[in-house]
Amino acid sequence: MSDHGRTTTPPGAPGEAGSPAPPRRRRRLSGVAVIGIVCLLGATASVVWALSLDQGGHGGGTAAALDARATPKPVAYERYHRPDPTLPAVPVGRVKRFRVDVLMHSTKVAADHPPLRVWSFGVNGRLMRGTGVSPPMVVEQGDTVDVTFVNGSSAAMHVTMPHSLDLHAAEVPPNVAFKTIAPGARTHVRFVARNPGVFMYHCASAPMVYHLGAGMAGMFVVKPRNLPKADRELWLVQQEYFLGKTPGADPSYDKMLAEKPDVIAFNGYADQYMEHPIHVRAGERIRMYVLNPGPTHTSSFHVIGAIFDRFSSEGVTGGPAQVMTLAPSTGGWVDFTLRGEGAFPFVDHNFASMAKGAMGAMLTARAPRGALNGF
Repeated sequence: MSDHGRTTTPPGAPGEAGSPAPPRRRRRLSGVAVIGIVCLLGATASVVWALSLDQGGHGGGTAAALDARATPKPVAYERYHRPDPTLPAVPVGRVKRFRVDVLMHSTKVAADHPPLRVWSFGVNGRLMRGTGVSPPMVVEQGDTVDVTFVNGSSAAMHVTMPHSLDLHAAEVPPNVAFKTIAPGARTHVRFVARNPGVFMYHCASAPMVYHLGAGMAGMFVVKPRNLPKADRELWLVQQEYFLGKTPGADPSYDKMLAEKPDVIAFNGYADQYMEHPIHVRAGERIRMYVLNPGPTHTSSFHVIGAIFDRFSSEGVTGGPAQVMTLAPSTGGWVDFTLRGEGAFPFVDHNFASMAKGAMGAMLTARAPRGALNGF
């Protein structure tokens, strides 16, 4: 994925030419939406009434409320760019090498929320600008893995604080391998990926919940030996985002401690795979690798209209199953087949999380027109 630049377009602007437009949040809670509209109209009427009193000399106010200097300036942020959910291939070579960089950038994580500053990782030069997600890393069981961690390789990364890299797949002394380093510094770790699974990588600098809640987490897949072949492999990271006090600000630490995320999204942007579905074929064997880094909420991952023939999570393998339950810092994969043509949404079956953006869809090649309508 290319590294897209910044823009001074104000919040709500359409996506860049040649890339999908930002997803429009689908309103699945119609009653709440109606109440919200009524309240908004009432608030607007109150403001108009107050201003009319001021202009007529009866309100005791001043014209400063209408001063252009009181209008917030547009916040520069990256335009939306849809992450490809296809799982990356295992790197070639006897040793699997990764360079992990830190990026602190302003982006949106939902179409109907203001931008915030997200702290992300880049992998081997791949930066997922325009969203809040970090790229996955993929190896096979028994591989030797060599990771160089750079805490902001250039001024363009806008790194302003110390960070670290904790690799859950690595069995190494953390006080040495995962130490916190200053902006511009680098560390190096080498290990053997002995155990299969969908692991988490993240910043472990204190306070850890702040770094995780700011976006510093990603997926590290160790494929098991003799894994049966799938026709299609996809990856999904479900993350929580906590908006700051003002547009473009760092996330809210208070909201993290209160466990109250504003947005919960797959691959860094709420509802994006509803607006831009994942295209698949009916009858093919699909394997989804799913990670829930949290930092606070448990996910009940479910594909509507499908049953998981097999799942594997944290050393437990089973099936058939209707959901895969993922506590914070838990990952796994599910195998299933879509039996018929249509739209097959995937959700966090905790519907409060779904309402905050944890929803997407797969669309088969011969799905009827309007198959996604109604979701």
